[in-house]
Amino acid sequence: MKLFSERRWDGAPIPVQYLPVSRRGRLQLPDAIRRLKRGMREFQPDAVHAHYASHWGLYGASLRRHPFVVSVWGADVEVFGSRSWLNSRILRHVFNQADAITASSRYLATVTARFTSKPITVVPFGIDLSRFAPRGANQSPELHWIINKALESVYGIDVVLDAMKILHSRGVTAWRGKILGTGSQRDFLMQKVQASGMGDRIEFIGRVWEHDLPEVLAWADVGLYASRRESFGVAPLEMMALARGVLAHRIGGLAEVIEEGTTGAFVDSLCPDDWARTLKPLIENPGRVRTWGLNGPDWVRSRYNFADNVQTMLEVYGTALGLGPEFLDGNDPTHT
Repeated sequence: MKLFSERRWDGAPIPVQYLPVSRRGRLQLPDAIRRLKRGMREFQPDAVHAHYASHWGLYGASLRRHPFVVSVWGADVEVFGSRSWLNSRILRHVFNQADAITASSRYLATVTARFTSKPITVVPFGIDLSRFAPRGANQSPELHWIINKALESVYGIDVVLDAMKILHSRGVTAWRGKILGTGSQRDFLMQKVQASGMGDRIEFIGRVWEHDLPEVLAWADVGLYASRRESFGVAPLEMMALARGVLAHRIGGLAEVIEEGTTGAFVDSLCPDDWARTLKPLIENPGRVRTWGLNGPDWVRSRYNFADNVQTMLEVYGTALGLGPEFLDGNDPTHT
């Protein structure tokens, strides 16, 4: 396997060949294509797999090597494809070159189908159940909530903070929260918390290293996801695998990764008052959230086990390569 990327990946398990970082207008495209073609000649891959259709998909289509697999991730079709006629044409061109197309959710497959009539295989990102194993329920009388998303507007963290401000002002204070990650809204969100007088109740953790993440998340009873756009939902699945409940905006891929009333619940709007009304009984009775958590591990194991999802992707490769069942009998692709 050989990996090409623009992003730095310190500690990558395989060597990474870095390409010129994208600039406005894709001025780096010819140079990147030349480097990719040189790499293809040297490596002679059995297949080319491009992740993210609007960028790497365009690179992959320009190579004109087959089999060519394209995996859509979200914004590449949700946002890029709807911005202009030209963007739509680019996606149609990429998918026309593809021998196989995958999406991480049924919702995302439906969005992708606007740009192609080809079949789309749903292959979820999946959860590593050896790391995200069930933890015992918390015993605190307070409800602990957590947000494990990038600190960007699209993830609606401000909505949650406004809802908590409403509850705090009404004396509903039997809760504590943690916000993980970094992003362009960090200072704005921190100022929002301080201005509302909740600085002693909400902690900004910052970046959490991968090996520490399960234990950090297990502190909470529930994960909160007020996303304005979401193509899948890895973050809530991590919480469910740890035996934690989830509360999310009913939108995009979130609507299919959560089993309502069993592993979590939905809020049908981004109105802070609606979030406050939904959160109030959960704060007053954390046991309800902890019951959701008990159901999470089996739900994730039956649908989003990373090992099963890898097997599905191998089947996609095997079909694209025209190989039989023996391809899956321990013969992983070595030159993809």
